[in-house]
Amino acid sequence: MRDPLIEAPVPPVPEAVEPGGVRWLRANVARFSRPEDHARRRGLVLAELAPMGSLRDKAFALTYALREEPVDRILWTVPVAVLAAELGLPDVSHDIATVSASYHPHTETGPEAEAAMRRLIEACGGDVDERTAARIGLLVQACDATAKLLGKAMAAHRPGEDVASLLDRVLREDPPVRITRRWVDGDVVEVDLTERPFGAGPKRCPGQTRALDVAAGILDVLLC
Repeated sequence: MRDPLIEAPVPPVPEAVEPGGVRWLRANVARFSRPEDHARRRGLVLAELAPMGSLRDKAFALTYALREEPVDRILWTVPVAVLAAELGLPDVSHDIATVSASYHPHTETGPEAEAAMRRLIEACGGDVDERTAARIGLLVQACDATAKLLGKAMAAHRPGEDVASLLDRVLREDPPVRITRRWVDGDVVEVDLTERPFGAGPKRCPGQTRALDVAAGILDVLLC
């Protein structure tokens, strides 16, 4: 059944902010954009995603190379590192994880996240513009959700269960992202994502296929 709440605008974020920080990122990514800016900024993300290919194989290769490392490090490093390489960036997984913890408007920022943002902008070429925000935002949104999906999949795996079936089951039964927020009549409303783990409507996650490919490549190693 279609839920009109999922298509409502997201809660507004301040736009008059100092360039280059976490608040600037929020104000310039598609995720938190006003309707009049969303399509343009989403298009930037789609343009970055379009050339990406063989992500399952690339995630497998990097995970295999790190197979002696602690599992948590693999879960929080490989998804971002693989996508960053596709964007022509170095491994920025540590800085992305730091920013991810302060990304959502209901969370607090701090000096570590602001310093990480400066390094990420520099890694992206130094331009403080919407394309840089799109690239950083793409990695931030891949970070926390994918790591949590992988952790849940590792815990839920059944003997003999193939990776695709495992991921599908976890997304149905115990998704890593359970709610999103929308702006309705001047109030923040929480919207249940249990049956639509990648969202729906105009703000549906544009990177679903890539995220699942990366997750599958990692699990191909960790569950073998």
